[in-house]
Amino acid sequence: MGGVRASAECSSVNRKQAEVVFVSSRDAMGLEPLVREDVLARISRGRVTVSLELSPAIRSSTAVIDHDRAKAYLAELRALQKHLGLPDGPAFETVLSGPGVLRTQTLPGDPWPAARRAISSALDALLTMRAKEGGNLARGLARDARLLASLATKVKPIAARVPARHRAALLDRLARARLPVDAADPRFIAEAAIFAERCDVSEELERLASHAVQFREKLAAEGPVGRTLEFLAQEMSREWNTLGAKAADAEISRFVVEAKATLDRLREQLANIE
Repeated sequence: MGGVRASAECSSVNRKQAEVVFVSSRDAMGLEPLVREDVLARISRGRVTVSLELSPAIRSSTAVIDHDRAKAYLAELRALQKHLGLPDGPAFETVLSGPGVLRTQTLPGDPWPAARRAISSALDALLTMRAKEGGNLARGLARDARLLASLATKVKPIAARVPARHRAALLDRLARARLPVDAADPRFIAEAAIFAERCDVSEELERLASHAVQFREKLAAEGPVGRTLEFLAQEMSREWNTLGAKAADAEISRFVVEAKATLDRLREQLANIE
C-alpha cells in the first residue's frame, strides 16, 4: 500500500515500566509517535526496541540531488581548502558523496500503513515468544510457591511445640543449677506465658497461607500481574523474616533459611513477569 515496502524487528528486555526505543532511517523517523502508540497499546512492561526499514516497493534509478545540501557542503570544502592552502578545488564526485546530497530513491505516498503492518507482525512474533517463555516461567514460579506453602505447613506443628519445649528446658536448667522451681509456681507460669506469647507465630503462618493462595490465583489470572506478584512476594518475605525472629527454634530456622532462598529466586524471576 502506498508503494512502500516495510520490514520490522522487535526485541525486548526486562523493565518494570514500558519503554519503546525506535531505530530507523531518516525517512521513517516521523513515524515514531505512531509506532510508540501502537507498541504501548499491546505491551505494558519491558523495554521494546523496534527497528524499521522502509523502501519503495518499485525500485527506481532516478537520482535526486539536494541542491541546498550540495551548496552547503561545497562551501565547507572550499573553506577547508583555503584554510589548508590546497591548490585544487573539490571534485564534483566529492561533492556528490556528501551526506544527503544525492538521493537515489524517495518513498512514494504514506509509509505508515505498510510500516504498521510490518511492526504488527513483528510484535506478534515477539508476544508469541514471550508467551512461551512466560509459560515456562509460570511453572517455575508455581513450583516455588508450592515449596513456600510446604515449608509453612512444616513449621506449624513445630511452632506449636516450641513453648512446651522451652518450658521443659527452663525447668531442666533450673534443676541443674540446683534452683528447683515448682511448675505450678506463679512466677514460672508467668515466665512461660511471656515466652509463649513472644514466640507465637500463628498470625504470621495465617498471613503466609493467605498470601500463598493469592499468589496462586494471580499467577493463573489473565492480564498483567507482575506488580501484584512482586508485592505478594515482598509481603511473604516480611512474614518469614518476622517468623524467623520470633520462633526461637533451630529447626524452624532451617526452614526459614530455605524459604528466604526460595523467595530470592522467586523475586528474580518475577522481574520477567508482565
